[in-house]
Amino acid sequence: MEQLFNPQLPGGGRPDIQLCIFPHLTEFLVIDAREDSSQVLLLKTEDVFDDEFYRTVEAEFSESLRSSNESPFSHFINLPVVVEETVRDIAMTFILDRLGVQVDDEDEIPSVVVYVVSGGALATHTGRILDGLRDLIHSSVKGAESDRWEGTISDLVEREMTIMQKLSEQQVTEAFKGDSPDYFTLWESRN
Repeated sequence: MEQLFNPQLPGGGRPDIQLCIFPHLTEFLVIDAREDSSQVLLLKTEDVFDDEFYRTVEAEFSESLRSSNESPFSHFINLPVVVEETVRDIAMTFILDRLGVQVDDEDEIPSVVVYVVSGGALATHTGRILDGLRDLIHSSVKGAESDRWEGTISDLVEREMTIMQKLSEQQVTEAFKGDSPDYFTLWESRN
């Protein structure tokens, strides 16, 4: 937990692009260090995941769904993994396209690190995560530009936490009502 956001690649270099994704929000942070002047961007998912994105995902899913005739049950069982990989690859392609990166030539694809800011770590170590995100920004952009992002980072973290808390409360309420498939009781009589 000492260093939550390690911006170094295994070879010791720094990634060209770092994405900070807040799963329950419609914005995400991009730290783009490809050029001489690094920049931090706050992108809206609606600007990246447009109708073309969904058509591309649907076409790839359709192709994946019909791709195996040899062992259809095995294929169907593995389909969620295939869909997850497909959506992830297409999403990354669309994000890079939004940043002006053409992925036609694999040698020119920048290195990308993705941080997902959510879950138990966020709920229990909010201060450390905020500090880690601030350090990540400060190490990538300097001066007033980095200071400007502190409020944005705090806002994103706070909104993600608020949504996570509401979802948790909703799950507990559903569990007490018996409406949740994720919870069970030791004794239940529905007669």
